[in-house]
Amino acid sequence: MISALRNFSRGTSSRRKIWGLDANVFSAGVASFFMDVSTEMVYSLVPVFLSSVLGVNKSLIGVIEGIAETTASLLKMFAGWLSDKLGRRKSLMLFGYTISTLSRPLLAVSGSWGMVLGSRFVDRFGKGVRTAPRDAIVAESSDKRELGRSFGFHRAMDQFGAVVGPALAFLVLALRPEGYRTVFWVSLIPGAICVTVIALFIRERRGRGVRASAGGGSEGPARGDGRALRRVRGPLLAYLAVMAVFSLGNSSDAFLILRARDLQVATAMIPMLYLVFNLLYAVFSIPAGLLADRIGRRRVALLGFALFAGAYAWMALAGSQASAWG
Repeated sequence: MISALRNFSRGTSSRRKIWGLDANVFSAGVASFFMDVSTEMVYSLVPVFLSSVLGVNKSLIGVIEGIAETTASLLKMFAGWLSDKLGRRKSLMLFGYTISTLSRPLLAVSGSWGMVLGSRFVDRFGKGVRTAPRDAIVAESSDKRELGRSFGFHRAMDQFGAVVGPALAFLVLALRPEGYRTVFWVSLIPGAICVTVIALFIRERRGRGVRASAGGGSEGPARGDGRALRRVRGPLLAYLAVMAVFSLGNSSDAFLILRARDLQVATAMIPMLYLVFNLLYAVFSIPAGLLADRIGRRRVALLGFALFAGAYAWMALAGSQASAWG
């Protein structure tokens, strides 16, 4: 991946392709891969670190995770508006990835739950700032007919990083048992690579929307857009209401990790447990989409909610280490 970017940097055309993708799209995917490696190395161990090393109770761990994730969610909306207003998407993207990377040393030297909260806040602040500008760069660097491929590549790189990260954490813990802080320090390396890729290879493309397909012109808003929006308002509000209720029960994965620890899953195996979780998510995403096209999205969504409820019930009733892997 890096060699492909290096070859591109020697070129002169801003429209040059790498592996059939616009260079910005490819670079954003590579950057996301390395940041996901860094993030997922850390994420599965933070709850155990708080509980086992710092002696923090589970309720406070939930508060820490809630503050962190709320920060990211709220900032995504603001960052999207700001990137449109300033037209400097790369700068915001670079800033977001940089401060997330800088949160790793703070976590590594944490001696209290307040420092961990600060680290998680900074990390999620960066996540909130970078997401919308990054997605806009991917969209603006793609022809309309290539949007699916561009975002599909980016999502695949995300998932690849989510698998590699826990695997690296497992290797570090296998060599250094209970070495949480070592993992946190090592996670700084892929984060730094991510920031370097963005700084060197992402190119700002100001004043551009999604590129039109070959032979096509830009399209203005359809005259029936207002009527179409009114037609979907009812189903949209119903969907949002369902998701709001679901979100109340969708607790942080930190609690599942702590439950696995309660079931005597070894510290070194916690990242592997999270790796299996991420791998299953990646493997079943495409088949679930195909199934939704065949039998309907509502049925697949209901199936997903049922499986989710079953998984939480299973973890609540589990009584052995092996149950955590089920």
